[in-house]
Amino acid sequence: MSEQEFPPYIGITDVTTQSHDQMLVEAFMEGQHSIMADEPQGFDIGDPPDLVGQSRGWTPVHYQLAALSMCTSITITVVARDQGFAYRNLRTAVRSLIDIRGFFFDLHLQPKFEQVNYDLWLDTDADDAAIKALADESDRRCPQLGLFHLAEIPMRIRWLREGSGECVYEQRFHLEGDEDPEDRLRREAAELAEG
Repeated sequence: MSEQEFPPYIGITDVTTQSHDQMLVEAFMEGQHSIMADEPQGFDIGDPPDLVGQSRGWTPVHYQLAALSMCTSITITVVARDQGFAYRNLRTAVRSLIDIRGFFFDLHLQPKFEQVNYDLWLDTDADDAAIKALADESDRRCPQLGLFHLAEIPMRIRWLREGSGECVYEQRFHLEGDEDPEDRLRREAAELAEG
């Protein structure tokens, strides 16, 4: 009888990376094509600008948001099967607002997600209650959503009907008070523009 390194309920994911010139990083997973990450042109972390991105690949933040969307989509597929929930199509859009001052200008700050807005459009004939049940269970079971929740990232997730654009259900996480971070940032930008 062979001894396992981890219990059978532990999934193992191995990724390696190699840094290249400037801001380019290549990631590898056995048996798959590599992926590239690079900051966009104009991404400059100092003076003189000796490290400048070239827009040769997605940024790590793009990969993080894509991982969130892909993981959620796969989780929805599994939960829909378990709940007998029928849908024809699912598409998503996710936007993050990140305070990057700690990366560039103010080294006393930690760069952080100020807010993540995540919209999911379902092409389904299911009623609102079934969509809500799918949303809540998918949220509970999705590992990537779990990471965002553990990090206490302010997040708004809207479940919409494809075609009508009607918001059927909105989930709000770590959004307290009367003003969301997104609204506060818009207000601050308007105040800066005024004077």
